[in-house]
Amino acid sequence: MGHVNNAKYLTYMEAGRITYARDLGLWSGGAPGDVAPIMAKATIEYRLPLNLDDKAVEVYTRTSRLGNKSYDMEHLIVRQGDGVVAAYGLIVLVVYDYTRGESTAIPEAWRAKLAAYEPGLKKEN
Repeated sequence: MGHVNNAKYLTYMEAGRITYARDLGLWSGGAPGDVAPIMAKATIEYRLPLNLDDKAVEVYTRTSRLGNKSYDMEHLIVRQGDGVVAAYGLIVLVVYDYTRGESTAIPEAWRAKLAAYEPGLKKEN
């Protein structure tokens, strides 16, 4: 059909989240005993189709809400070249302890790094 499949948008957002987490030192890639975020909910608003001949996209990622065990990340997928927003995504992530097999509180070290990096972060108790 000549357009990028809708599932690819989630892949773009995932790449943004991984880069963001690594840049802030929130995730080491899954060392034994680590906790890690898992996706609980994904919402995407498609604003324009990306075409197969579009050369590249840019993904802008930020954390917008910090709860006790979950947090929200927002993503903008922008067509490179003209800067038009192709999609907006909201992902809810839950911190998961794979050793215990259950969700857990967001680590305090993560909270401190996110608060320092995202001055407009909405924090819930």
